[in-house]
Amino acid sequence: MAALDYLRNHGLHADPLPGERLYVWPSERITDDIRVWIKSHKAALLRELVPANDNRRMAWRVFRDGIPMTMLGKIMTYEEALASAKARWPHNSIVVEEYAQRITRA
Repeated sequence: MAALDYLRNHGLHADPLPGERLYVWPSERITDDIRVWIKSHKAALLRELVPANDNRRMAWRVFRDGIPMTMLGKIMTYEEALASAKARWPHNSIVVEEYAQRITRA
């Protein structure tokens, strides 16, 4: 988990996206030096983020300033989902509810 630890130590989070892409957030914390580091460590980050053969996802109902939306992601606890939503939208009032137990992608 060395690559993910580096991001966390800089107050960043990462999620894998389709097509071997990464979503690193919050963007306001990504400096030019960190952007270069992410590009050079992309493969390691993806290996740490995507366990082999893990297709499980979880859906959460997120209310941003009272407006509902659905947040999909890896299997996580309520506390992790709330922290994830608050980190993505730090300037919004956030409420998170469990929406679906588990979703398996084919």
